[in-house]
Amino acid sequence: MSSESNTGTARTIVEDFFERMEDDRRSTIDELFADTATITVPGEMFTGPTAATDFLAFLEPRYEWAAKEFDRWIVKDNTVISTGTLYGVDNDGEEFNGIRYVDIYHVKDGFITQLDIYNDLAVEGITEL
Repeated sequence: MSSESNTGTARTIVEDFFERMEDDRRSTIDELFADTATITVPGEMFTGPTAATDFLAFLEPRYEWAAKEFDRWIVKDNTVISTGTLYGVDNDGEEFNGIRYVDIYHVKDGFITQLDIYNDLAVEGITEL
């Protein structure tokens, strides 16, 4: 985590996270998370100052690449919900698309404090829980 607060609204901080995840700045996402952050994905939870890097390490053996097609944004105070579909290529070289997701972000003092990720990857047979 960076010692300086990120500027912008909760949504712009979340959009920065999405952009970094899809370009060559993926390794810098920890700058957007609080030291006390919690990230949950189906079957796993990452907490504390290494939550973001542990999350990236969890994803690495699963996907060559993945991206999101945004459907809807819901913003209430410091909570941002993003819904849509995932598409990409898993590490077996199989393409996937149309996988539903819901991400819920809580932002405080310019940092993501909690990220809850829900998706249908396991249901669709793309990954196991």
